[in-house]
Amino acid sequence: MNREVVSAIKRQIPFLIGGTITGIIMSYFVGFAVTLIVNSIMWYLISLFVYKLIWKKNGLTDQIVILKYIVSTTK
Repeated sequence: MNREVVSAIKRQIPFLIGGTITGIIMSYFVGFAVTLIVNSIMWYLISLFVYKLIWKKNGLTDQIVILKYIVSTTK
């Protein structure tokens, strides 16, 4: 893996962990379907805000880098 992919993965890990924890807690109280929608929207907005504020980037560029890496390794 090159350095760009590793740094993109490192920036995505906190959002993955946070989304998993809140998803587990929310699904216990409100159900899976509502949790899937609300948690996805909530963490998308959180990641958008953090990317703009801290890294001064667009979060989609990291996701595209990771997706391109995954597609290139599966070929």
